[in-house]
Amino acid sequence: MHKEKIKNLVLVFLVLMAVYLSSQTWLKFDIISISGKTDTEQYEDIYLWDKIRPSRISISEQYEYYVFSEDLVTQTWRVFLDTLRMTLKTTFNEDTLFIEEPTEDLLKIHFDNPIPTALFSEGLGISNQTFSKRIQKILWIGCSIEGNKYYYNDGENTYSVAVPVDQAIMLDIYRDIKLFVEQKYNQLFSVSDSAASIPVSEDELVYNPVFVKSEIDFEDTLFIESIAKDYFKEQYDYVRKTMESSGNINYIYRNEKVLRIYNEGLLEFYDSLESTLDDSDVHRSFIIALNFIEDFLGFPENAYLSNVVTFSKDGKYGYRFIFSYLLYDRPVIFSQIREEKAMQVDVIGSKVVYYQRFIRDLDDKMETEMQEVSVISPGKIMTKNIDFITTLYLEDENHQDMDFEQTKEKILNSIYEIQLAYFDPSRKSKDQLLRSVWVFKTFDRQYVFNAITGAIIEEQMVQGEYSYGLE
Repeated sequence: MHKEKIKNLVLVFLVLMAVYLSSQTWLKFDIISISGKTDTEQYEDIYLWDKIRPSRISISEQYEYYVFSEDLVTQTWRVFLDTLRMTLKTTFNEDTLFIEEPTEDLLKIHFDNPIPTALFSEGLGISNQTFSKRIQKILWIGCSIEGNKYYYNDGENTYSVAVPVDQAIMLDIYRDIKLFVEQKYNQLFSVSDSAASIPVSEDELVYNPVFVKSEIDFEDTLFIESIAKDYFKEQYDYVRKTMESSGNINYIYRNEKVLRIYNEGLLEFYDSLESTLDDSDVHRSFIIALNFIEDFLGFPENAYLSNVVTFSKDGKYGYRFIFSYLLYDRPVIFSQIREEKAMQVDVIGSKVVYYQRFIRDLDDKMETEMQEVSVISPGKIMTKNIDFITTLYLEDENHQDMDFEQTKEKILNSIYEIQLAYFDPSRKSKDQLLRSVWVFKTFDRQYVFNAITGAIIEEQMVQGEYSYGLE
């Protein structure tokens, strides 16, 4: 009798223990597995300086010559990294940083938008509060060819710093770039006497069109399913899969996590904020973003960090990292008709809450169909289109009281850079191709023209904290 009672008590105890342990397992699954990586997980060290890098370089003599050559940009960036490292190691005194506009010839590296200084200092492992507080972002860095003086521009002010760096290496690079531009640039763009003269090449040959394909093959169902399994992991068995009438595929987990793949090749991840409780600085957030990218399709070739912005969602603050990429040493420009980007990663705390990716690969099967053709000169394009883009500008409700001829003159005077690029019309499932375009940059907008026909394709507003209008 007593033995039976003891057996029953032991059995009840084992059942209770099983229920308790099972509940703890499911609670842990809900809190940790759903939220992805947790605070205690160590993120992989990733080489930063091919992801954070300048989009172009320039030398300034009588005029400023912009260069996109991948080899020259990479070579120059390596040397400027040493300059930046030395600057962070030596400028611990406010008196070493002067607001000063350069008057001498410069070798410069340019980022698309001001990049937080913390990404450089943390990436190089050098803490310098004096420098980081004074110069919180870096838009470009310039090296004086005449001496050991370097310039840092944050998008508003330019600061000079005297740093002892091997000047001979800088001079060698400067000579290489100077030889390159002497061979390449043979004309000056100047539409009016008062407009700036911008060096351009009138002997450019470009591929037109450039045939591409989405890196995600929408017809490859096994590949798409593998992406979903990698994202949801243990939760995949509980995921609901739906297909829209347009053909887009959705994977949904408890309305908290969504993976959406569009038939044009656009990929999007959404994740809820419920388990995001901690804060994170910009450097740690960037490492989290890079690890996430590596986990899903890897970091694209020739991609680079183009912009960093802060944002808030449901009362929580985070960082948005936007990436661009190059083809044939030329930037890929997206249409603004749709809010498309090559890649965007939103990080709040230790969690990626949004990921968008839209990358095109060259279509090897169509390579024989691509031909090199000559481009129309920028001067002819602007002469043909200036009246039309002036009319476009005056259609803005903020500009309707401006004089036509004065506005035309202001637009011409505000053009500070002209570049060849490839234009992606964004998310066309048929005829996937890029057009060769001339891009005319002003402070508050840029104009995209077909480089072969000269027709205007799009007027684009310049977004960002450091944009200035013509007024």
